[in-house]
Amino acid sequence: MEGIEKGLASLGCSLAFLHNLDDLMDESLVEAMLSERKIDGLIVVEGVRPDIYERLKQAIPFIVGIDISDHTVPVIAYDRIGAAASAVRHLLSQGHSRIGFIGGAGLSGDLDREKRYRGYKHALQEAGIALNPDWVLNADWDVNASYARMLELLERDAPLPTAMFASSDMMAISAMRAVTEKNMRIPEDMAFIGLDNIEIAQYTTPPLSSVHIPKYEMGDMAAKMLVGFMQGTYSLPFKLLMPYEIIVRQSSAHI
Repeated sequence: MEGIEKGLASLGCSLAFLHNLDDLMDESLVEAMLSERKIDGLIVVEGVRPDIYERLKQAIPFIVGIDISDHTVPVIAYDRIGAAASAVRHLLSQGHSRIGFIGGAGLSGDLDREKRYRGYKHALQEAGIALNPDWVLNADWDVNASYARMLELLERDAPLPTAMFASSDMMAISAMRAVTEKNMRIPEDMAFIGLDNIEIAQYTTPPLSSVHIPKYEMGDMAAKMLVGFMQGTYSLPFKLLMPYEIIVRQSSAHI
């Protein structure tokens, strides 16, 4: 949001409104938004229900997407499969071969379609390591569920993974708490790496390794791209993939 607002401001534009996914479930709000306001352009972040997205697309002349799947509009994104795979490769480089996953299925409801999970599987296959389904924790993107699923895993009478890839830092942080409550050491007994590199990741105990996603820059570029299309600077939709970077901290390596 900061990137979007500052990107618009730098071009003499401003953000007229912000609605989250819960807001867009309110039909009356959507109707009012489309009928009462003259909207010149819209930035859509992933997760909007398909039928609502189509209504927005039909009513608003210029749309830019962040992490949406639509080849007919310009999109800013990052390679989620590649980012997840790079996190798992980092764990492999630390000598781990028993690597688990924490995440959620997303809107599709099918974990196998979730790109970060696909990246996790790809990196294991690339390394010739069989995936253990017992180490795949579907927490439905809920931090409480991540904590609970990890406790359940630790209490099973079965071999444990020595490392976990969490498809968001918040999933990792809640799971790390479960591990420390069982008097296990991080990373000696179980290593962790997350994805997003949120600000709090550097302040966990131990500090959490993560894949840095340039979200500020993605917002800034989305704003500038939208204005560029509105002003006629661009005419054909294109997809811009932003880079990502592994940030190694003590949760996954002895530093």
